[in-house]
Amino acid sequence: MTGACQKILLACAISVFFSIAAFSPSTGLAQETSSELPPALQSDAMEKLVSDLDPEQVEALTDLMTLLQQSAAANGRTENVASDGPGLLQQMQTAFSNFSTMVIGHFQDLPDLFSGMISSIGALVSGTVAGPIHILIGAIAIILAAGFAAEFLVNRLTAAKRDTIQNKSPESLFETVKLVSTRAGLDLGGLLIFALVALIVGRIAIFDPVTRFFALQAVFWIVFMPRLIAALLRFALAPNRSELRLVTADDPTARSLYHNFTTLFAVVGVAFFLRNVMEGAGAEAGGTFRFFVGFGVNAWIIAVIWKARHGLTSIILGDDEDPTSGLERMARFWPYFSMAFIAFNWLLVQFTASMGVEALTAGRSLAVIVLVVFAPFLDTMVRGIVSHIVPPMQGDGPVAEAAHLQTRHSYVRIARVALLAFLILVVGRIYGLNLLALGGDDGSAVARNSVIFLLILAAGYLAWEVTNLWVAHQLAKDSPPAETQDDDAEMGGAGKSRLATILPLMRVVLQVTIITLTGLLALSQLGINITPLLAGAGVIGLAIGFGAQTLVQDVVSGVFFLMDDAFRLGEFIDTGGTQGTIEKISIRSLQLRGTKGAVHIVPYGQIPKLTNLSRDWVIMKLKFTVPFDTDVEKVRKLFKKIGQEIMEMEEFKDDLLAPFKGQGVADVDDVGIVVRGKFTTKPGKQFGVRKEIYKRVQKTFEENDIQFARKEVRVQLPENANLDEKQKEALASAAAAASAAEDKKPAAG
Repeated sequence: MTGACQKILLACAISVFFSIAAFSPSTGLAQETSSELPPALQSDAMEKLVSDLDPEQVEALTDLMTLLQQSAAANGRTENVASDGPGLLQQMQTAFSNFSTMVIGHFQDLPDLFSGMISSIGALVSGTVAGPIHILIGAIAIILAAGFAAEFLVNRLTAAKRDTIQNKSPESLFETVKLVSTRAGLDLGGLLIFALVALIVGRIAIFDPVTRFFALQAVFWIVFMPRLIAALLRFALAPNRSELRLVTADDPTARSLYHNFTTLFAVVGVAFFLRNVMEGAGAEAGGTFRFFVGFGVNAWIIAVIWKARHGLTSIILGDDEDPTSGLERMARFWPYFSMAFIAFNWLLVQFTASMGVEALTAGRSLAVIVLVVFAPFLDTMVRGIVSHIVPPMQGDGPVAEAAHLQTRHSYVRIARVALLAFLILVVGRIYGLNLLALGGDDGSAVARNSVIFLLILAAGYLAWEVTNLWVAHQLAKDSPPAETQDDDAEMGGAGKSRLATILPLMRVVLQVTIITLTGLLALSQLGINITPLLAGAGVIGLAIGFGAQTLVQDVVSGVFFLMDDAFRLGEFIDTGGTQGTIEKISIRSLQLRGTKGAVHIVPYGQIPKLTNLSRDWVIMKLKFTVPFDTDVEKVRKLFKKIGQEIMEMEEFKDDLLAPFKGQGVADVDDVGIVVRGKFTTKPGKQFGVRKEIYKRVQKTFEENDIQFARKEVRVQLPENANLDEKQKEALASAAAAASAAEDKKPAAG
């Protein structure tokens, strides 16, 4: 190290030494030297001081400087640790203390506020704020005259359209929305022309910039803003024409909300103009003015909601004939939630103001309140629009009705999710927060992951609803209407389509898949390692495979049964001793309704053979026994005639696939000749046709002197036998007993 460098380094060491000694609390010199800090050493003095030292002293001072620098860094870290902020409890106490102090201060400043308002109004009248009062009034009159004249001309040009809207009564929601939207467009268009002309005339006709500023402010806050709010409320409430009302509200509620909110914004406009006047007069129009104006506005809104709480409940319920329990609870709860939220929002604004945070301003707070108050109106309009977007019901019967209702609910839920997302984004923009930008690459990692997490949940929910919509649509289309059956009707009707049978299982599988994937992706986005979860799922699957072989057999057998289209919902089957109509299928079993009403649960793996008695068509064969001397050809012709008559009956002609006809002699027994007839029908229709055939055969046989064969016991007596009546009765009784005994004998083999 050269001598010059050593001298400079030594001078720096000395300076650092004095600095640390003066400001370090750990040296003990702070208290002693803080009041008598030596003056800064001049360059020549430091050079003279260093020149008197030998090289070893210079090296020692260099080491001293290094140690002092390390000590300074350690002291800085200690001070940082010691200067950590106070605890949460202390921070809350400080915040509440500041809030209470602010509120008390505002009430203490209330006399000054009134005096400032009076003095500002006096200054406005005297002409010291906005120029001479007569010039200000004249400027306002000129601006209003020009604006109203321009709006009048626009209204005259659109008078025919307005008359059409005034005289036309809509016949559907689409026409109502069209008329109301057209009327709102005309009103807002006139207000826009009013504002543009007023602004142009104000800038051209008024030369004094101060007078022009106050004149335009007066027109904007006191005239334009209340009229704009009135036009928007007239669009939603239609207070004077109930047939154009987009929400379900009675006339008193609609008029009360319209007049109260219009008057409220007129008062707010006057308050904002007065604030500008006070600022122009040099009076204090800061926190105390905003505090009491905000308190009055929020109290006014709460009072309006309390007065119209029952009407707001009706608006939320809408015109649903059978609202869900969730909708009814929300409708009753929302007015009270709105009032609580408004009070909380005002307290939050004042609380943050007491802490010096200006993010929650009064204007932003009012915008959020408007969104909260009008959220039920938006929800009702969304449900009304959805009711006309939902496709008409397909099919007939309870299944189609349930599917249509589920489709409507799914549309409403999807629309509500979209509406909620829109409101959240708007509220974020009101507070200066772009939630969409948080998900970009330039956003913070926490915010980006949070937004992506919410998007994953939303995508999963939409996939869930889309699955329900598709399944409901297919079920409504492929499910036949429920048929009314007679009390003596038997089972065995045609089943549903193959798709309608598989759809419930497909819905369960898809929903489980959606929940699993959504949960795993959401957990992964939160930073949770899902690899152990996947490994655990694999282990559980292996455990099920090894430990529940019967369950696996049932599931696999059911899959192959469904692939083979062995059965469908509503079909009558025989599973090897158990018969019944299929009412429900699951991933491992069938639920059958027996002929006597019993419910049978049959696992797929326990079905050795499945017989379907309801597939495509049914052939039913009927046997009749006639005496030996009957003309069989005549019976065949009678059967053919009966079959043709039944084919022409409205009740059976659509169900009979082949008419009833005779098949000749089927058998000959010891009673008579067995003749057989058959017919073909749709599944489940054979029983009604059979009943009609039995009735007609009996009637036709009687008309043609044909008797059904009966068992007879013939007793052959000698020709010379002479029996009295008592003996004949005894023989008849013996013959009857013999016949009965013969009937009780078991069949051979």
